[in-house]
Amino acid sequence: MYQKKIDFARLRVLVVENHALMRRLLGEMLRGFGVNHVQFARDVPSSVDLVYGEPFDVVILDFFLGELDGADFAKLIRHDDHCLNREVPILLITGMPDHHKVMKVLDAGINSMLAKPIAPKDFYHRIHMMLANPRPFVITHDYVGPMRQRKHASRAKRPTSANLTALALTKSRREPPNPVFEDGILL
Repeated sequence: MYQKKIDFARLRVLVVENHALMRRLLGEMLRGFGVNHVQFARDVPSSVDLVYGEPFDVVILDFFLGELDGADFAKLIRHDDHCLNREVPILLITGMPDHHKVMKVLDAGINSMLAKPIAPKDFYHRIHMMLANPRPFVITHDYVGPMRQRKHASRAKRPTSANLTALALTKSRREPPNPVFEDGILL
């Protein structure tokens, strides 16, 4: 099924989640995948020492973490060139993946995003894909993180005088635009 095998038993994973039950659930799923080393933090302040103190292969963040959210945390470690885990793959999970949050986390430099409730199969697949197919890490003046993959909607042909009336009728019906995807998330 997967072209590149990832040894989950050797992974070092940091889970930053504010709900104890969700931390336990994520930990059980990771252990079910064979992960032997999982560290947990409940908020950004308690995770800072961990992310600056030891190397991780994957960081899993909740969006809601108190004063600072998961996007703020990702941006903090991505923009600090002294952070040991600056280039670590980051998977953000959230219960409410609205457009504003999606754009905020993508701008913060996360690698991937999952919506709660999380199915173990999707969780495993997302972690595997981040590790088996890493994207190049880019650093610009306003963005630090994995190179973005954009799926552009097909470009419409330029209207001619023959089909201008049809185009005007189509627009007057106010049809929704073509869907736009980024990292598999409908925007």
